[in-house]
Amino acid sequence: MKSVNLKDALRKTRSALVALAVIALYTTSALAAGSACPSGGTPAPGSKVKGGLEVDGVCVLIDVAVGGGVTVDATGALSLQSSTVSGGIGVVAGGELDLNATTPGTGVPTGTTSKVSGGIVAPNPLDLDFWTATVNGGINVSGPSNLSLPTFCGNNVNGSSSFSNFANPATIGGGTAPVGAPCGGNIFNGTVSLTNLTASMGGNTIMGNLLCTNSTVIVTAPNTITGKNTCY
Repeated sequence: MKSVNLKDALRKTRSALVALAVIALYTTSALAAGSACPSGGTPAPGSKVKGGLEVDGVCVLIDVAVGGGVTVDATGALSLQSSTVSGGIGVVAGGELDLNATTPGTGVPTGTTSKVSGGIVAPNPLDLDFWTATVNGGINVSGPSNLSLPTFCGNNVNGSSSFSNFANPATIGGGTAPVGAPCGGNIFNGTVSLTNLTASMGGNTIMGNLLCTNSTVIVTAPNTITGKNTCY
């Protein structure tokens, strides 16, 4: 019977385990690189996505870092929780974006914080709910569907923002959100423009102008506006 050298056996076992770990790490990285969610798999918590991410269905990202930007398709609904995006987020008409809120549907806040660098552009989205997020690059939203009650609570936005052509009233800080949760005021470091809409606003700090065109602002709590105010 052939004798077994215990040291050699342990060494070979360790080598095999290291090789398996390298293969697993490579597979995880490959899945996370420039992919689609959920059709290409949902990135796991703690993972990084390089080369951008396409959202082509219901995609919930928790503690994920995305580089290269995010595109939410017309059939997509993205919930971003405790995550970061660099390269901005673009929402195709019909898509849904929920920052620190559940998706799809009513957008219940999750109590998390997320950061988007590169701004958010959403022409004719299905629905939008932004809670406690930092957005560098401003927000540009136009024409949410008549199924949407757009909600923006407790966000810190750096850059000029515009909101236009909302079918239903929006909540931009202050009071109670449509889901029944208290809606904290937003900080806008830049001008905020409202066009063709009605919005409840309270507790916001706007380091710039608040400009209205064919719009109505319902003040639910005092807002601090350092520049021109043409809304009320």
